[in-house]
Amino acid sequence: KAHIVASVGEVIGPVAFSTLAATPAWLAKPEAAGFLRAYREARSWVNSTAPDEVAAAEQSFFPAIRREALARSIAYYQQLGCWSGNLEIPRNEYETILDVFMHSQLITRRHPYERVISPLPRI
Repeated sequence: KAHIVASVGEVIGPVAFSTLAATPAWLAKPEAAGFLRAYREARSWVNSTAPDEVAAAEQSFFPAIRREALARSIAYYQQLGCWSGNLEIPRNEYETILDVFMHSQLITRRHPYERVISPLPRI
């Protein structure tokens, strides 16, 4: 049995952590726009659907987790706004995740936003 003693998400705020990685060449392909439309729709669904329903749809990916615990986690992620917002990575959220990675010593230097973040295709 575990208890949450602190919420890092509440302290740090929005970060560009759960994002996708793609090359600029792939983003220029027609299938990129279709993938991004589906990804946007999936994020919208998971953000606006009752946590129990989302948990039921995802249960097979987490067989060792009780559905009630999964639903509570989903509800909390929804409350934090983890799946809301645009698909683009805002500069401030990128800078925040760099702060986290630097603090955790996962990176040794900050990589410029313009060198890392590619514009998304129109969808």
